[in-house]
Amino acid sequence: MQRIDITFVSQGERCGAWLYLPAGSAPFPCVILAHGLGATREMRLDAYATHFVEAGLAALVFDYRGFGASEGVPGLVEISGLLADWAAAIAYARAHDKLDARRIALWGTSLSGGHVIVTAARTAGLAAVVSTNPFTDGLTNLAAAKPLETLPLLGMAIKDWGKGWLKQPPELMKIMGQPGERALFASSSFAKNYQLLVPESVPWANRISARALLQLPFYRPITYAPRVQCPLLLCVGDHDSWDSPLAALKTAQAAPYGEVRHYDCDHYDFYVGPIFEQAVADQTSFLVKNLLP
Repeated sequence: MQRIDITFVSQGERCGAWLYLPAGSAPFPCVILAHGLGATREMRLDAYATHFVEAGLAALVFDYRGFGASEGVPGLVEISGLLADWAAAIAYARAHDKLDARRIALWGTSLSGGHVIVTAARTAGLAAVVSTNPFTDGLTNLAAAKPLETLPLLGMAIKDWGKGWLKQPPELMKIMGQPGERALFASSSFAKNYQLLVPESVPWANRISARALLQLPFYRPITYAPRVQCPLLLCVGDHDSWDSPLAALKTAQAAPYGEVRHYDCDHYDFYVGPIFEQAVADQTSFLVKNLLP
């Protein structure tokens, strides 16, 4: 197995990425992976990629602009920009001489679990898509939110939206926090979730632009599912407290080639431990079936 540090250009800025190549003869089928809201590739994506590469697949693992090793405005989250990064990653993979342009799959988790559905609906010729603990319907998530916890964040979001119009640096807010903190996800399980998601050696800013709060409720990857014309695997935590498992199931049902795997877990359990081992085995089997001859 070989891992190479590479970059590719998205809307004039460079995205940092790892390209994993398996043993054997090129061109290889390739899985493109990116993380959820405000996270970076060091936060357990290498663990998923390594399993895929050991099965004979290449893997391209990238950071969105504004995060990790990528250029861009630090912490800035705009849905259109994230989707542009996915399009740029696909273009890079399809042009690479060691990758098979006809056998490209997408893998996303949490918010990027929604991005891969939208991207697959917009992109012809993909071989497969894996969506793990996915964000599929912002309206459903909003209906489950607690108004008293989200209202204090609304002022920050509106202020940051104004900064965007004035081309000023974004107002940053915490992604994960303790109860009572101004964080998008404030939970008494903060310490446990942080430990599951963030390896000890990985620095993480835990910040995104507050204006994202105004975009997420209206982001609905579920509406794109009927247009996904390749096999789509949704890995759903039946006790997911952050992204609606019911919306994920409806998304799979709406997709022409949708499949579902259920896991007895919450949102962050997919990154380590027995749930990770079960999920990565299921996903590897699905990808091998659809990408390898």
